[in-house]
Amino acid sequence: MDTQAQAQSDRQSDRQGTVHAEGAAAVALDRPSSATREDQRTLDDPAPPRWLLATAAVAAAAFFQLMLLLPCAVVMAVPIFFYGANTTVLVWGGLGFLILAWLVQPDWRSALKTLPRDQASALYAKVDALTDALQAPRVHEIALDDSINAGAFERHRGLSLRPTRRVLVLGLPLLRLLDTAAAEAVIAHELGHFSRRHGRLGHWIYRTRAAWMSWASAEGLGGHDDVESTSPWERAGRNFAAMFLPWFRRASEAHSRRCEFEADAQAARHASPAALGRALLLIERASQRQEESLAAMVRERLALDAEPPSDWVEWTPSLLAQSPVTEAEREALLRHRQPRGSHPPHAARLEALGCDASRLALTPAAFEDCAAARWLSPAQWQALCREHSPWAGASQRLRWAMGHAALAGTDPAQWPVAAMAPPRRDEASRRRRQRRLWAAGEALEHGRVRPHTLTSWQRDALVQALTANPLIGQAWAFDATLPESDGGGAMLCLVMRIDPVGLRERHLTEDDVLDQVQSTADLLWPAGIEWGARLSYLTEGLPPELQARVDATPRLKG
Repeated sequence: MDTQAQAQSDRQSDRQGTVHAEGAAAVALDRPSSATREDQRTLDDPAPPRWLLATAAVAAAAFFQLMLLLPCAVVMAVPIFFYGANTTVLVWGGLGFLILAWLVQPDWRSALKTLPRDQASALYAKVDALTDALQAPRVHEIALDDSINAGAFERHRGLSLRPTRRVLVLGLPLLRLLDTAAAEAVIAHELGHFSRRHGRLGHWIYRTRAAWMSWASAEGLGGHDDVESTSPWERAGRNFAAMFLPWFRRASEAHSRRCEFEADAQAARHASPAALGRALLLIERASQRQEESLAAMVRERLALDAEPPSDWVEWTPSLLAQSPVTEAEREALLRHRQPRGSHPPHAARLEALGCDASRLALTPAAFEDCAAARWLSPAQWQALCREHSPWAGASQRLRWAMGHAALAGTDPAQWPVAAMAPPRRDEASRRRRQRRLWAAGEALEHGRVRPHTLTSWQRDALVQALTANPLIGQAWAFDATLPESDGGGAMLCLVMRIDPVGLRERHLTEDDVLDQVQSTADLLWPAGIEWGARLSYLTEGLPPELQARVDATPRLKG
């Protein structure tokens, strides 16, 4: 196994070390962020008729499958030339084609953990009561996560043999942040999506966008965009994606904004419009404050605590309680816009609800008054916070162990400034980064590397972090020289050999190791530093030229 150099400079926008993206046909109270001029034009686009958007989505999804399967169909038609177009060949050929079409249909997988009814009967009873009041279809499952958010989606919607199941997603920090009235308003908004049947079209929108975006981004998987390296068939698909996706994105996001207004109106029929408006702005305020302060808070705890914290869900409410909202901050919350405009600006939503933003209290609920305390028992709440902690899994605990080993006993004055989430990168930037990664991988393979430029503090901290991870058996650091055609300069590259037995025992993957190392990199060097990682198993050898460099270089570990 061998992984070429992976991009590590903007993990928040699209984590490097992977070449896929997850998503869901979900409609959520997503936190907006600032927009560009192009995004402003997107927000002003009118929503197309539903029939037009549905027709475009279904037709584009079908065309995607045709593009995938037509080469296979040509191969499957070969027996006809040998045996003739008899009934048996046609039946079996058609059946095989249908099975392939079923297997390649765009789909998504959710890692959300659902909450059984018998473990949270009061919460389910509250949701059922709201559902009945709104005359919406019943929710089959409630899923929890660690976000300040809520969402609604439908599993198995579309061409599935399994029945559709409606899932309500609630973030534990959301339940801790909001009082019961605001939390009921948020849940009523999400149930409004079910009531308005938004998931039916939303499913096809999601799967169509995901399919053609995956085809369009496939060009960067090889590390370069050489036209000669792709077939005319692949280029034809990318050309279609380049023409179709911009219009489809604008049209689908305009539809999503319309759905948000409809869900708000549904919620306002039962819940207080002021409670919904307060929830929208408070969620936005908490998300912004968390983005600004969370990295620094985590780093401080990493330096002090060997074990992940159990009070993580209290961090953001404590931040908000310590600093009352100012009028300037309130105005900024109203102006905030989402770059990918699937949600309307808060000012527009509050205007539609008839809310006066200046009269809304934007302070978090005290714990005894929050939705979590009212709908869950203390024992349930503590157990759920442990289960859904950002550091609950085996891979996440290793991330924490590496971070603690790197920072424990160090001088905070040496720490780089905590990184903010980098701006969203466009496709051209992603391709450029992939080319540089490919070039760095080539440089490593041929030994075109020189000693790393890490400071002594960074190197010592990295050694301690790698020592804390039993999955990494050996590690070296180099600066790989890049050719002028790819921008020149150098890229920091970690060469690591990992234990395959340890991976299997912990049910982890190479991407998990990359994520663990990435989290350490975020602590040790400033944001924007380009670096990559080359992984191989301990049971594998290295290319001869790289092996020669490795033999002459002191190890970070092993």
